[in-house]
Amino acid sequence: MITLQNSSFDVHLLQFEKAAAKVQQQTNSVIDSIVNGHPKVVEDLYYRYRRSFGAWAAKYYGVDDDTAAEIYQRAFITFYYNIKDGKITHMSSSEKTYLFAIGKNLIREHFRLVAKQAEPLSVEAELGSVDHGIMEKYEQSHRKDTVRRLLAQIGEPCNSVLTMFYFHGMNMKEIAAKLNYKTEQIAAKRKFICLKQLRSLMGISGA
Repeated sequence: MITLQNSSFDVHLLQFEKAAAKVQQQTNSVIDSIVNGHPKVVEDLYYRYRRSFGAWAAKYYGVDDDTAAEIYQRAFITFYYNIKDGKITHMSSSEKTYLFAIGKNLIREHFRLVAKQAEPLSVEAELGSVDHGIMEKYEQSHRKDTVRRLLAQIGEPCNSVLTMFYFHGMNMKEIAAKLNYKTEQIAAKRKFICLKQLRSLMGISGA
């Protein structure tokens, strides 16, 4: 009986090792494709997880479709440049796991921003928002560097719109007033167009 149990364990272990090796091979292929500049692979990867991310964000965080789409764009940009810049040279998990982890941090950041715009945070909340893990702190810092670099390429008015929204925490109504747009809907539309331009800089086409 012990021999049979050990044999069964060995079989499951072998299956696990094969699966892990396959995941590692796939992630290495993704890294190589991004580093070597294969736009078709990047575009395919972008669309591969977009819908599942939206469904996941809605199910576990109650995020609406538009917000999920925007967050996914930002998560993918961070994911892309983490690899492109050599910040990430290998991944122990799948690209989907890594991408969704970035997205999860962005969703939390989104809700913190919404709460901050709604009312002042207490001292306890401010302190609590600071300590949310080394990886998240790294991602936030690197996202800002990434966005600043892209904004330098994209020019105005996108530079101003995205800087006000992401770096200064301004809402659409405030941005519209600052840039003399007639309505906040116009500011929101401009932000959407600017995010599409960021995507195009990475060679990703489509809506």
